[in-house]
Amino acid sequence: MSDRNKGRVEETILELVAQLLLRRVKDPRVADVSPTRVDVSRDYSVAKIYYNLIGGGGEQRVAEASAGLASCRGFIRGQVKRQVRLRTIPELVFLYDVSLDRAMHIEELLEKIQHDDPEQSGSGAEPRGEDDE
Repeated sequence: MSDRNKGRVEETILELVAQLLLRRVKDPRVADVSPTRVDVSRDYSVAKIYYNLIGGGGEQRVAEASAGLASCRGFIRGQVKRQVRLRTIPELVFLYDVSLDRAMHIEELLEKIQHDDPEQSGSGAEPRGEDDE
């Protein structure tokens, strides 16, 4: 199938999983799970669903969310089977998406650098010329 169709399938699965986690899945371990993107394999046999946790993810929160997602995987796959017309229903694999955590860490480092050395940040400080002495 074409890349355009694959993209549509990925987008449809992402929206469906987000709705299911928000409205139909009652497991409290997945209450803060937010799907970020879906990558479907070429043959549509596997769908990797990347997710993040609202409020950030510590190791324990990620482990709990992973266990919760594993327990509702069959239900979600059944809903995908009903609502997405595919010849092969993909196996769902949930993976924690660390990109947002990395971006937040980089932002914190940049703020720390700016706070520690305000002269180098260029925040309105004009360079001193020889006339200023």
